[in-house]
Amino acid sequence: MVTRERVQELLDKYVSTEWLKLHMRESEVIMRKLAKHFEEDENLWGLSGLLHDIDFDYVNKDPERHVVEFDKILEMENLKIGEDIPEEMYHAIKAHYEENPAIEEKRESDLDYALSAAENISGFLVACALVQPDKRIKSVGVESVLKKLKKKDFAKAVSRELIYDIEKTGMSLEELVSIALESLDEISEEIGL
Repeated sequence: MVTRERVQELLDKYVSTEWLKLHMRESEVIMRKLAKHFEEDENLWGLSGLLHDIDFDYVNKDPERHVVEFDKILEMENLKIGEDIPEEMYHAIKAHYEENPAIEEKRESDLDYALSAAENISGFLVACALVQPDKRIKSVGVESVLKKLKKKDFAKAVSRELIYDIEKTGMSLEELVSIALESLDEISEEIGL
């Protein structure tokens, strides 16, 4: 399997937008903690989070090409699916954007649901932190997040459905929010929150 160092090299090469780098790092740490919860491979889950949006800058943030071009990057970097990129990681990364008609993969495993939930909750929690007086993640509470999730006009771009789908894994929404907050708090200095 690809190493974290190799994935970091890919990020340095293909991701130039600062907020996107932070988002991918946030997704990684949340995914590592979710893997621990589910007693899964923390490295595989974490790297899925770190790698999931690798093509977003490459496609100029074009939603029609996002995730479709992931295959092109793998090919250009000589990374083989099933060897360097485990099948389940590849499937989860593709399926995290299953609403794109060009993507055949659909979310079906715990990893698939966790990745979609983690990457969406990360952005939502950043939005929650930014409305705090101190703009710190430690000031955000689980109950506050659950209330804000019900407000359709707050962080409108975040898919609530993909966050709520964590329940298909047997995990509660409260558990997801708690784990995600704890994860982001651990890297709060790194992400400036």
